[in-house]
Amino acid sequence: MLKTVPVLILAAAITSATAVAQQPKTDEKPPATAAKVEQRAPEPPALPVNVKVEFVITDQSGPGEAAKKTVSMIVGDRQNNSIRSSAQIRVPNSSATRSVGINVDARPVISAKEPNKILLSFGLDYQPRTTGAGAGESPEPNTSSLTQRLALNLESGKTVLVSQSADPASDRKITVEVTATILK
Repeated sequence: MLKTVPVLILAAAITSATAVAQQPKTDEKPPATAAKVEQRAPEPPALPVNVKVEFVITDQSGPGEAAKKTVSMIVGDRQNNSIRSSAQIRVPNSSATRSVGINVDARPVISAKEPNKILLSFGLDYQPRTTGAGAGESPEPNTSSLTQRLALNLESGKTVLVSQSADPASDRKITVEVTATILK
């Protein structure tokens, strides 16, 4: 029995030494991470000012007169706004329908350094009717659409042609003009 007591004491000493060695030291620094996260300065608060944003979509197909669609909205500085306008059109000689519409999302940011400048981030989805499809006429079943996401620096009150695109299936040309005006 006397021989087993020293063995048990030795086993207990080894177990305690191992437990102490595994505990982290309080004066050690945590290991450095491979990549440090860059912190951005907080965004300044929104100004108590609204911005009128106007989109003019010109849809030209062939030699006739171009169709113009205008979407306007009033948006607070650093706020997100959306407009959704859509319809279901019956496809000729079919019971199927096709969606047409204009969807716009916009977020203006008035510059703190240059109060007449606006950073405008916006998205535009345009699914048009065919130019020749008027009241009582059916649209073509496979009309192209326009989708864009842009961020632009604009001067208050100045109209800018922001895009001009060609329809891949026809001679249609779609242009988009944007005007952002600070309302005081």
